[in-house]
Formats: sequence, C-alpha cells, structure tokens
Amino acid sequence: RQITTALADITTLETEHARRQNISALRDWMANRFVPLVGTIESHVLATVHREFDALFVQWFSLLIDDPLLSARIGKDFGVVLQQNGYDTAFENLSGGERTASALAYRLALNRVVNDLVGTINTKDLLILDEPTDGFSAEQLEKVRDVLRELRCKQVLLVSHEAALEGFVDTVLRVQKHEHTSGVA
Repeated sequence: RQITTALADITTLETEHARRQNISALRDWMANRFVPLVGTIESHVLATVHREFDALFVQWFSLLIDDPLLSARIGKDFGVVLQQNGYDTAFENLSGGERTASALAYRLALNRVVNDLVGTINTKDLLILDEPTDGFSAEQLEKVRDVLRELRCKQVLLVSHEAALEGFVDTVLRVQKHEHTSGVA
C-alpha cells in the first residue's frame, strides 16, 4: 500500500514538474519571442502610419502654403517640424495664416489616416471644420477649394465667417444670434 501511495505521489509530482516546465517554457517564449515580435509589429505599423501621415500633411501643407522657403513635415514624435529658409523654426514664428494652414493640414492628414486605419468608423464620410481658415489670405482661401476636393469626403460641414468660402459649397446655412439664442436664419 505504501508503494502504491508512493508511486501515485511520484506520478503526481512528475505531472506537476512537467506542468511547471511547460509554464516556464511558455514564460520564456512570451518574454523572448512573443513580446519582441509584438514590439516589432507595432514599430512597423507605427512607421507605416507615420509615413502616410507625413505624406498627407506635407501634401496639404504645400498646397495651402505656396512658399518655397517654408516647408513642414511630421517629426518622429508626430509633432510638426518647420523649416524656413533651410533652418528649423518654431511654430510661434509663423504668420497667423501659416499657423492655420499648418493646423488644418495636420487635422486633415490625421482624419484621413484614422479613417483609413479604422474601417469601422461610422462617420468616415463626414468632416466638420470650425473656422479652419482663420487668418488665411485670399490666395489661401482659393486653395481650400482644392484641398476640399482632394479629401474625397461625402459631406463636409464648414463653419466660417469667410464669405469667399460660400462659393465652395452646395448649401449655405446662416446662423444668427437673437436674444442670446442662435438659430438658422
């Protein structure tokens, strides 16, 4: 009886030992193979997103800013890197229209990248822009038409005080405030 009990204990211990070895092997595989693989995949996906984001940002920035001495790109940290006359410059050194163009190009590029990356977004064909042209020159306002065409967005809601933009849209709704209440006129 003691031998039978001892053999049963040995079998139990051997099974437990095999289970622990399996867990240890899985832990090693996770730490040495899986986690580095996921990191590599994330790096490649992030690099792809960065390239697409940068290309779209540069395209729309260049379209909105017609100045061969001013260029912009997306840095590694996804911040805007500006160069003027071949030298890095701070965002604060830009004119109001240049700042607005940079911000608009950034938002449009981000919108496109997110929509392309996440296929389940229900608002993919809707873009809402609130005062996207503040500080734009007349030439920049004309370029907004080209940008809006390139967006390939079915519906764009554009809130603006710029009368020049009315020619770019199908429908104009005027909102007026009367006794502290806004309404469509």
